[in-house]
Amino acid sequence: MVDYLDKLPLGYTSFREFIDYSLIYVDKTDLVANLTRSKGPIFLSRPRRFGKSTLVSTFEELFLHGLEKFKGLKIEKQNLWQDKTYKVIHLDFSSFREDVAEVSFADKLFAHLKTKLKRVSLDLVESKYVISSFNEALENAKDNSLVLLIDEYDAPLTATMADSKEFSNRKKILSDFFLTIKSYAGKFRFIFITGVTRYSQVSIFSAFNSLDDISFNPLYGTIVGYTQEELEFYFKDYLEKAAEVLNQKKNTNEFTYEKVLECVKNNYDGYSFDEECSTHVYNPWSILNFLKYPIREFKSYWLDSGASKPSLLVNYFTSVMDKKADRSKLLDFLDEKIKIPVSLDRLSPNIESIEESDSPFEAILYQAGYFTIKEVNNIGTLIGLPNLEVGEAFRKIVLEKLLNKNLEVFSFEYAQEAQEAFDHKDLNKIQDLLNTILNECSYETVPTFKEKHFRDLFKVTIKCLGFKTHTETLLSEGRADLDIEALKYVYVLELKVVNENDPKKIEEKLLEAKAQIKDLKYDKRLDKWLNGREVVGLACIIVNQSKDEKHDTPFREVVKLEEVGPVKIETKKD
Repeated sequence: MVDYLDKLPLGYTSFREFIDYSLIYVDKTDLVANLTRSKGPIFLSRPRRFGKSTLVSTFEELFLHGLEKFKGLKIEKQNLWQDKTYKVIHLDFSSFREDVAEVSFADKLFAHLKTKLKRVSLDLVESKYVISSFNEALENAKDNSLVLLIDEYDAPLTATMADSKEFSNRKKILSDFFLTIKSYAGKFRFIFITGVTRYSQVSIFSAFNSLDDISFNPLYGTIVGYTQEELEFYFKDYLEKAAEVLNQKKNTNEFTYEKVLECVKNNYDGYSFDEECSTHVYNPWSILNFLKYPIREFKSYWLDSGASKPSLLVNYFTSVMDKKADRSKLLDFLDEKIKIPVSLDRLSPNIESIEESDSPFEAILYQAGYFTIKEVNNIGTLIGLPNLEVGEAFRKIVLEKLLNKNLEVFSFEYAQEAQEAFDHKDLNKIQDLLNTILNECSYETVPTFKEKHFRDLFKVTIKCLGFKTHTETLLSEGRADLDIEALKYVYVLELKVVNENDPKKIEEKLLEAKAQIKDLKYDKRLDKWLNGREVVGLACIIVNQSKDEKHDTPFREVVKLEEVGPVKIETKKD
């Protein structure tokens, strides 16, 4: 069997470390070799935690030392490399993404360049302006003697989106930096640049006449991340061990190899980056964490890593979303099955500044790693949430914006109250809790609600309070709107919405909801997760009255919450 500590490459990004420490290296060197044949600069956009740094390190090792460390890999076995070695300038812009008042961005860039250029025998002399020194250094290089690798080129910009002055300052410096690279293009044998997003007027895209953006290219859709085939080929022993650990923990035989594959696929797979949606990959960070610690089950590792709150999305919310009074659009993003039609151009816009009012939200979500290409058909490209792990992280961020409150604070305030209400089947307290959730979404920030929004808001919020929740669970005769699992009970809610606070209409909807619950025959459900708990059917009636000519004030409230017993409706005979 396997030794978890010796082979898994968790926390490593250097190709040389992979080889020297005998770590598992998922071989993509055939794609690497293909890219090295390019004569112009190459750009790759991917979210964080997908292996861009390892890819850059692979190029560095290849151009520095040739096939010395590539024994047995595709590039060596298939004789895909016949080039010589070069001096490599490897710049990692993520190393100084944050703004430190004591040290300017220009000074940080100068120090970084000085260190890196010294390694290729180029001297960066002190100058008032860093770009002038960079010009002089490249002037002394021989033609076609250098390889330039830039990882996370956009990190310094993304970190300062909310600071327009610092953003503009950095943008100007980076624009001049890339223009310099263009001016001395003849000095470089190969240029490869990675990032999360794209910014206009930084000249990475306008400076180079022949930039090859492979971000949506189907040939390179799997150049980072793990495919299903790669996962099963390289990590089969770990998957089998995970099944063994999970069965021991739960004292069951439920987790076969196939069952574990199904679970990891639902939780960590689902990313597609190519324009044809012909390939999909796993997030390496998440799957490696699971394989190392299967006893923790299918945890949200992406959420815990910090990648779930990237600067790109956080600063977008701060600079754009927080300035807009109406956040109703965010309600749609609580739907775990959401798919949004877009054009590829809209997914890779040249963003001048995050403060632009028309900055496309779907592009921000895609580039931050929350949304991915889900489907391509004759209508166009559809994007949505890739898997359960990312869906959980995203809905928590959306919920914080809707409630305008940190979820830890919200949970601290209401978790105990929710526990008592659901564990003791206290319908009055459950109704009060549902109304508390609605009241936290003020009319000023969330003026518009649809029926599905109530369902999704209740599901996500109650889940954050510590309960398992499900929407549209298939029953014997239909689907329930919302299920909530508690200690002794499983609640099945049928939600009905009326647009006026009219007692007659409310009563009509109440009878309709009760009849629908009875028709569902929820008492006959076969789901194994009941574990002997009592099923409680609840008819929930919500008034969603908007402020208009007829109504002076808005009104949004759960006005009825009544239990429905497991009584079957007999069909009337003609």
